[in-house]
Amino acid sequence: MPWLAALLTSQGLRDLNRRRAELRRRLTRQPHIMDVWLRVDDPYSWLLIQVLPAFAAHFGVQVRPHVMLYLDAQMTPHPELLGPLAARDAQTLAALHGLVFPDALALPDHERSLLASAILLRHEQDPAFFSIAAEVFSALWHGHDLTPLVQAHAPLPLDQTRLAMEARRDSYLREGHYLSAMLRYGGEWYWGIDRLDHLAERLQGLGLGERSAWPTPYGRAKYLSLPTPASDASGRTLTLFYSFRSPYSWVALSRVFALTDHYRLTLDIRPVLPMVMRGLAVPSAKRFYILRDAAREAALHKVPFGRVCDPVGTGVERCMALWPFAEKEGRLREWLAAAGEGIWSQGINAASDNGLHALCVAAGLDWHRAKRWLNDDGWRERAEANRAEMLAAGSWGVPTLRIDGTLCWGQDRFALLEQALQENGAPTSSPEYHNNA
Repeated sequence: MPWLAALLTSQGLRDLNRRRAELRRRLTRQPHIMDVWLRVDDPYSWLLIQVLPAFAAHFGVQVRPHVMLYLDAQMTPHPELLGPLAARDAQTLAALHGLVFPDALALPDHERSLLASAILLRHEQDPAFFSIAAEVFSALWHGHDLTPLVQAHAPLPLDQTRLAMEARRDSYLREGHYLSAMLRYGGEWYWGIDRLDHLAERLQGLGLGERSAWPTPYGRAKYLSLPTPASDASGRTLTLFYSFRSPYSWVALSRVFALTDHYRLTLDIRPVLPMVMRGLAVPSAKRFYILRDAAREAALHKVPFGRVCDPVGTGVERCMALWPFAEKEGRLREWLAAAGEGIWSQGINAASDNGLHALCVAAGLDWHRAKRWLNDDGWRERAEANRAEMLAAGSWGVPTLRIDGTLCWGQDRFALLEQALQENGAPTSSPEYHNNA
């Protein structure tokens, strides 16, 4: 229902909820507190630990840590891909932000992770938690012996820790989330260092922090620099794995086009079916967080978003069926832009003839010719081949972008793509990020 999606993602409702949260905090005379969920074998949790104490001190906010180890299996499809992909991504992010991460990537095994969790769980209420956590994460990810930390910090028994971690996994889902490296402040969720820009803006709006804005641009990986004069990277190909049902694919699209045009790249767009149409579960907690977060990111990048008509099923299939036609007509970009805006901001039902007709008109495609392609299932084989290629490359979700040997998953890694161009001969300048705090 487009009107419901528009309500759930509206800034008006967000602002109302924020005012209610602040009023409740004042009436109960509580300090400003943010909760954080950390998992020792999650590289994004380690990056967050490195910056969170300074962030909290800047804004005068207390941090309440929650140690985790297990996540719901439904929330993490293809865990064999997630671990290596997340570690490589965190390594690159650490270099971008001047944080610590090992050069040699070796994922922590379960037994060491359980022991590290036992140490942190013992000290969850300790004022020195973050200094202890920094030691534990560093030792774990660098492959160092944990014995000195065990002797210094007296972990909980492993059986007790295991049971506590299983119980926390289940209670976390009931609280409405599924990822680690998550912050919650005043009823809103913020993931990792990539969403600290949104949290900083909110805290600044409450009059918190020093007179200067939060000085560290932890949202910078999202932004393109597009230096002038432009560097010619023609002959190089940017591959985009894209889904019509992915809000992040839509939020990324205009920056994909800008990157391609600025560096004169060849753009190879590979359509794939959404996760739920590939037999992968997307539970409600995940759907609602993604919708709200995508709306937040869309507003940041001035991408139309809100009145959503979910195209899952027939809507996706019909959009996919017209993909080869749009490509043949030389209007694939226009088709993706029109379909994306129609689905994600105009509430157009792509499963209906009226809706699909409106999308075709917006894309400059002839509706009468387009209709003939709706009965052609040739796109299915292509979509399956694209899915297999994406998995072979080391990713399973969209948007996934690849240039040369650099693979990025998500709409918030454009600075890393430009960095890859720089390292391979196309000079770039520093990203133009927006610190709204």
